[in-house]
Amino acid sequence: MTDLDFVQVGELAQGIRQQIEPAAGELVGASTTLHREDGTITRIDFAGEHELAWEVLEGKDAGGSGTERYAAFSPRDGVCLVDYISGTLPRTSVSMVLDRTTGSATVVVGTLPTAEQVEKGAFALATDGEELTAVRAEFLRAALDRPFSAVDHAHRPTDEMVGKRVQYIYGPTEAYEHIYLNEKLYTWQCLAGVEKGLADTDRCHSFRLGDLLYLFVWRERVVPTLGVVVVDWREMRSYGKLCGYESSDFEGAIANAYIASHATLLNVTEHDPASF
Repeated sequence: MTDLDFVQVGELAQGIRQQIEPAAGELVGASTTLHREDGTITRIDFAGEHELAWEVLEGKDAGGSGTERYAAFSPRDGVCLVDYISGTLPRTSVSMVLDRTTGSATVVVGTLPTAEQVEKGAFALATDGEELTAVRAEFLRAALDRPFSAVDHAHRPTDEMVGKRVQYIYGPTEAYEHIYLNEKLYTWQCLAGVEKGLADTDRCHSFRLGDLLYLFVWRERVVPTLGVVVVDWREMRSYGKLCGYESSDFEGAIANAYIASHATLLNVTEHDPASF
């Protein structure tokens, strides 16, 4: 043990999941069809608060189907974040922002690494020209119940979060701060809780969903972790999940720790390009 002990999501979840929000009840009994950019069409039926069924109607995986146990959040009217661990793909989670206000959807398919992939150190990754994290994320654009159109798709990469330093409180024991450095990197620090004193800078991805509403995704490099949250800076809240292994042997199941927070904007840093 050292004075800087990183933990797996399974341990972290015991404290941070205290702020989990109820499921998005408006989804129960509803159906939607995702028309992806690549031509894949998938029908999703929400049979209950935590069970959905999917079927690929068109595309290379046409005929495929399955059921999943999901969690859902509704950060704003008409916008839902739906998330589940795949029952058919190994070490994979699926997070979908379903936005009925614009008819747009963004799907995040995250894959955790194997033990062998994690063992390759940061220096070796850098010298080989690879990313410093072995966690993978694929971002898929889709339309709801209509053919996909890139012109009409409302979810777009953004730099609107850059320069902001924000404190997030996840309950009575867990607090973090984020510093959004640029479009590709952010720094996090644990102020209180299981990871108190720990900090790192990780790969991130930001998408503007609406006015002061963002999808923020990060991929950690020390402990393989995928974070997916919807951040609402109008209400100063965030909702989403951390996904990682339950234990450090990489042999057990992967786990989702569902989280919600209250946010405080601490400051904003703006650089003048003309000065350098």
